[in-house]
Amino acid sequence: MTNSSDNLFDDSNDDIISIETKFNAQAGEGYYRQVTYKDGGFRQFDAETGELIGSSYSSHQSKLPNME
Repeated sequence: MTNSSDNLFDDSNDDIISIETKFNAQAGEGYYRQVTYKDGGFRQFDAETGELIGSSYSSHQSKLPNME
């Protein structure tokens, strides 16, 4: 079993408990995929580009787009 906080989106990861596609209300357009893991953490990926746009893992905070 892999540690979900070490891997970005991989839908074959056994630690995944759900993958949901949601409207990006913050941007006002587009969609994102929210991947939730057994450890309670989550990652959010732009549905079109696959770019990491959100994460509950502190190790990913520096990889997220700057919202300023």
